[in-house]
Amino acid sequence: MLHVSTRGEITRVELARTLLGRSLYAVSAFALGDTLIDSGCPATSRELLGWARGRGIRRVVNTHYHEDHSGGDALLARELGAEILAPADTVPRLAAFYRLPLYRRLTWGQPTNVAACPLADVVAVGPYRFEVIPTPGHSPDHVCLFDRDRGLLFSGDLYISARARYLRRGEDAWTIIASLRRVRALEPRVVICSHAGFLERPLAALDAKIAYWENLAERARALVDNGLAPPDVAARLLGPEGFLTAFSGGDFSKRNLVLSLLGGAAPVATAKLSA
Repeated sequence: MLHVSTRGEITRVELARTLLGRSLYAVSAFALGDTLIDSGCPATSRELLGWARGRGIRRVVNTHYHEDHSGGDALLARELGAEILAPADTVPRLAAFYRLPLYRRLTWGQPTNVAACPLADVVAVGPYRFEVIPTPGHSPDHVCLFDRDRGLLFSGDLYISARARYLRRGEDAWTIIASLRRVRALEPRVVICSHAGFLERPLAALDAKIAYWENLAERARALVDNGLAPPDVAARLLGPEGFLTAFSGGDFSKRNLVLSLLGGAAPVATAKLSA
C-alpha cells in the first residue's frame, strides 16, 4: 500500500504491507526537495521506488536503523544512485543487517544490506538546515531532525502516540521520556511523526505523552508497593495483552512498558541487538 499526501513543501508517503487487502502496520517516509526522510519497510521498497522515479530523489536520511525506516534504502541506492545517510551508530547495522524475528519479517520484510555514510551534525536540504538531535530510547541510535529557523522537527519514532501502551524489548521508557523532554525544550512549531504524521498542537501532544507515561509509572509503583506483581499491574492498568503481544511472542507488549516504567526493562535479546 502506498498513499501520498502533501502539506506545503513536504510530501508524506504512507507505506504498509497488506494482507487480504488490509494494511498490517503503516509507516511514512517524507520527501523534502531531493531528500527522503526514512524509506519505509523492505516489503514496500518497490512501490516507493516506483513513486520516487522522476522526482529527483538523490538521498535518504535515516532517523534510525529499524527495518520499517531503512527498508527501502538498498533499492533506492541501487536503482536511483541515492546517497544513504544515517546516524553513525546506524551505519554498521545497515551494512550487515541482522536476521529479523519472524513476526517482523512477516510484517515488514527482511532488509537488504546497504552502505551508508554517517550524518554530520547538520543536514542541509535546500534552504533548510536540520540539526541532528540524538533522541535514544526507542533505539539507541535514534535521532530527530530539527530546523531551528522554521521550528520544524522530523521526530521519527520518538512520539508515535500520546497514549502508547506497548513497548518492545530493548526500548527504555525513561530514556524516551528524556528524549521527548529534549525536543520539547526546542519548542518546535511543526512536529512530523513517522506514524502519526503532522501533529496538531505539537507541544501539547509531546506534553501529553510525557504526562501519560509518568502518571502510569506512579500508578504502577503504587500497585507494586501494595504487593501486586508487575504482570498483574500491566493488566490492571492497561487491560489484557492483545494480538500484537501473541503475534510477536511477547516482544511487543504492555508488560514491557510497565516493567520499563518500573525501572526493570525486559531483557534485550543480545544476539539480535549486537548484530
